[in-house]
Amino acid sequence: MFLHKELEKYFKKRIRSTSLWEESVKVLAGGISHNIRNLNLPLINAFPPFIKEGQGITVNDIDNNSYTDYWCGHYALILGHKHPTVINALREHLELGWHFGTVLENQTRLASQIIQDNPGIEKVRFCTSGTESTMYASRLARAFTKKRLIIKARMGWHGANDTLCYDVRYPFTGQDSVGLLSLEEAGVLTFDIQDNMETIDLLIKNYPNDIAAIIIEPVLGGGGGFPVDIDLLKFLKEVTIKNNSLLIFDEVITGYRFRYGLYQNLINVIPDLTCMGKIVGGGLPCGIIGGRDDVIEMANPQNPNRVWIGGGTFSANPLAMVAGLKTLEEVRKQKFEYSRINKLGTSLKDRLNSFFQENNLKFYATGFNSLITIHSLNRPLSDPLPLDLVNEANKKREALLNLALLNRGIMGMHGIGSLSLLHQDIHIDYLMDVIEEISPIISSFEF
Repeated sequence: MFLHKELEKYFKKRIRSTSLWEESVKVLAGGISHNIRNLNLPLINAFPPFIKEGQGITVNDIDNNSYTDYWCGHYALILGHKHPTVINALREHLELGWHFGTVLENQTRLASQIIQDNPGIEKVRFCTSGTESTMYASRLARAFTKKRLIIKARMGWHGANDTLCYDVRYPFTGQDSVGLLSLEEAGVLTFDIQDNMETIDLLIKNYPNDIAAIIIEPVLGGGGGFPVDIDLLKFLKEVTIKNNSLLIFDEVITGYRFRYGLYQNLINVIPDLTCMGKIVGGGLPCGIIGGRDDVIEMANPQNPNRVWIGGGTFSANPLAMVAGLKTLEEVRKQKFEYSRINKLGTSLKDRLNSFFQENNLKFYATGFNSLITIHSLNRPLSDPLPLDLVNEANKKREALLNLALLNRGIMGMHGIGSLSLLHQDIHIDYLMDVIEEISPIISSFEF
């Protein structure tokens, strides 16, 4: 039996990880500190490998198994692991210290670089995560407009803060966690990205004087890499202007992912506020809220009615400022590589779907440019809508796919994940060979 053999092979080569997982579940809730990091493997009586080191696009676990990494630190490591320029700068800074709790030269330099790169960013504030940045952006919008409601897209992931963690997962009951207020109490409204503009316009018109902001990822990362129609993004810009509301782009994933700079520059839709993280922090803890000067200035502590932002001990983390600066410096030098990995990712998605469709398999690939997700399904689907994919998701099938990939030296999340500037055709060809070997077998399983 395929599952039994895969489990046997996995456990045999991960003796230390087995022991450490047994210890982890005793001291950590679920054995993890981020919900998706178990790769759904406990659903099939397995566990995630414990990674100890990375170099380039290779990571090694504590049992010395090697993997080609397609997760790349939650999409953050576009240069791969331990890029020489970044790690040398971090080593040099560590000799000076690693936390001061004061203003820093590098926070000014990184802020200036981001403003220089992006016309829509006039001023910024740093925090420590994308989750914080979206929370603070919502707070700024409510303070600036003196309105209450925030509109977001269903499946839009803006972090696990109490402000926006709503209608992320199927069946879209409103609350994605016990302990949260209801949608109505939280002041959140939601829509589907495939809704027509008239439907969204009607939603807004139902609350003519109470919409503070619309927040959206221009490419829905958590849902599977679904690009939002550019005409819809332009429409959202128009209606926020018309209603004296703010448009917020969550570019935590898309910022510096598809080009040097923010995605908004490519599509020429400039929001009022932008949330950033991941790549701009070089893979270290970093969140940024940027945008219009008059809105960001509301966080100025000299403002008698200031908005409280960045009160965390590690806001503008010194090492993150260094890593962010050096990462942007390097990707600026290699910005011609964006076109290559965007084409590589698009080609991979098309090759995957051609194979899945030709063989009537219970998988479907989505993504945009260098972001790729394989959806494991209850049944084969052809040209599905995003909601079809989440409605038909099969987490046990996804777990078995992840297990089989790990056994063949491939580390990903949600099937695959993302490409870095280091991924080449040879890596994609091997990945395709593996998928073509294992997906028909996994598709035949009934869970």
